[in-house]
Amino acid sequence: MASGSLPATRMSFSASKYALFLLFGILLIVTWVTRDRFLLDANSFLRQRYAPLPTLMLLHGVPGTMALFLGIFQFSSRLRRRHLQVHKVMGWIYVVSVAITAPVAVIVAIKLPTPTLLPASIIQASGWLLATGTAIYCVLTGKIQQHREWMMRGYPFAMVFVFARALLAIPAISAQGINGLIPVVWSVIAVAGVLPSFVIEWQRLAAIRRNERLRAAARA
Repeated sequence: MASGSLPATRMSFSASKYALFLLFGILLIVTWVTRDRFLLDANSFLRQRYAPLPTLMLLHGVPGTMALFLGIFQFSSRLRRRHLQVHKVMGWIYVVSVAITAPVAVIVAIKLPTPTLLPASIIQASGWLLATGTAIYCVLTGKIQQHREWMMRGYPFAMVFVFARALLAIPAISAQGINGLIPVVWSVIAVAGVLPSFVIEWQRLAAIRRNERLRAAARA
């Protein structure tokens, strides 16, 4: 029975990972339907809001979208095992996308008429850049497990974009305007900064427990 705990635990983690990304996919759809589709309407409030910053919005939006989607595939164990070179190429595209979109997000926050969100943009961009930079350092120095862990810490900062906007689609929050926007943004950034470390440590504790059970079974 102890020998069967390892695959069972891996299956449980994989199921949790797939459930998270399924939820993320649903929230992407919610974000598109409730907000981002209005960017295609030249007369919409959203399009008019960003109209003075066309170049910056392209520099932020295009690489940001690429990072958002490519980051999902970086967590695919199957892709890493079967197509390692594809994984590496997609990973470098992701890194370059982060290096562009994160600092541009701060510039956009400076220029948009919502100065109260500038500190949040700086924290989000800094966390994303630092975690991604650390992940690159780890993979270049052969620390593969640490590389994966820092990618886990970095990608949630990209997910802030979707989770915050999905929460803002809730009528009770949306009706509060800026008073609803600010706490939602800060709360999602706080979760993005803290939750991955809890997940990583719980995985480590689960591995320790598995090894202890295996050693106990071997001694028996």
